[in-house]
Amino acid sequence: MAFKTLYNWLYAGRLSRGNLQVLRHKGKRQKPPEKRGTIGKSIRQRLKAIRDRDTFGHWELGTVVSSRGKSKACVTTFVERKTRFYQAIKMPNRTALSMEIAFGVLAAQYPKSAIQTATVDRGKELACHEALEQLHGVDVYFADPYSSWQRGSNENANGLL
Repeated sequence: MAFKTLYNWLYAGRLSRGNLQVLRHKGKRQKPPEKRGTIGKSIRQRLKAIRDRDTFGHWELGTVVSSRGKSKACVTTFVERKTRFYQAIKMPNRTALSMEIAFGVLAAQYPKSAIQTATVDRGKELACHEALEQLHGVDVYFADPYSSWQRGSNENANGLL
């Protein structure tokens, strides 16, 4: 049995809860509990074909914020999962309204069938996810907290940007 399984069982309370101070990392490597509630569809509800990159039209979204000066400007980035096509659109700030406008700019450039789903992180700019679903007929899926690898194409492309 793998040590990770034992730790998972220990933290979940499936093993007798002992003194965590005797463990190598003293319980410090355990992820903090998520404080925010669920805000939309989980990535776990996404179809297998999307995960396997079998079909076109499934996008990963993210934002890159300027680290220079006091500028609030940022860029929202879109990566199509199958082709790895990357597009960045400048936004004045990280508000839901700015994200709605940027998504509208992307959607206006392509036929409706080219944007079927969006996988996003839990940033405040995605508070508009219900509006995106209604206006553009897109299913929006949220990655798990602290799980940036679930949107790996977007994270990698943002790093290159």
